[in-house]
Amino acid sequence: MISTLQLYGRLAVKAARQAVQAWPLALALPAYAGLIVAILIITSKLGGLLGGIAAGFGMAAVASSYLHLLALAVGGRRIGMGDIKESFGARLWDVVSVMFAFFIINMLVTPLVGGLPKGQIVAVLISLAMTIFFNPVPELLYQSSTRSFGLLAEAARFISARGLEWLFPNVILGVILLLPTGVLQEPELGARLLGLQALFSMTGLTQVIIGMPLAFAPLLLIFLHWAMIFRGLLFNALTTSSGRQQTVRDVWGGR
Repeated sequence: MISTLQLYGRLAVKAARQAVQAWPLALALPAYAGLIVAILIITSKLGGLLGGIAAGFGMAAVASSYLHLLALAVGGRRIGMGDIKESFGARLWDVVSVMFAFFIINMLVTPLVGGLPKGQIVAVLISLAMTIFFNPVPELLYQSSTRSFGLLAEAARFISARGLEWLFPNVILGVILLLPTGVLQEPELGARLLGLQALFSMTGLTQVIIGMPLAFAPLLLIFLHWAMIFRGLLFNALTTSSGRQQTVRDVWGGR
């Protein structure tokens, strides 16, 4: 337990240093949220399939930009104007491939669940399961070479092998981020879980950013910036260093 907490502590300090170095990315977070809102408003006027495709590509471009700059931050590189300019196309097709995989999954699951007596409850449970098993998808998009369904399978394998070490700090980070929003004060457990789940989707995270209380917004944005870099460092530590992996396995029960 102590060794695991020490690992988290070392990565937290390293993430703080690299977050300061990558400060432009923190400033970009509200801009990304604004871009997503603008994309959804503009594409909604197109309507139908065309509007959906346009919205998908627009959001993929925003995600590409953020993930590209986040990869630089996790790698300890400074972010310049040239990086920002190229970021919107740097990982566009990688993001599109994963979005397409999610689209196919939803297209197959929705009709099946819709016909069940308690379909809404089943849909929520499936959504929560996907949130858990596909949680490291953002990190895989800039730290792995697999894409589309292969990337989702890799995410599920990672959670199966390292789920406790990965999810434990991430749940704490999510709770801290949501505390000032009041979402976690909902009386029903399901509502609180759905609020936590929203952090792991682009539209949900955008709503959280936009809905942040103004008094807490600067601190929460800084915290979110640091947390995403911490996630990237933790994922790298759990997947590339056999020594650290063995230490964590021993600490959490020799898995």
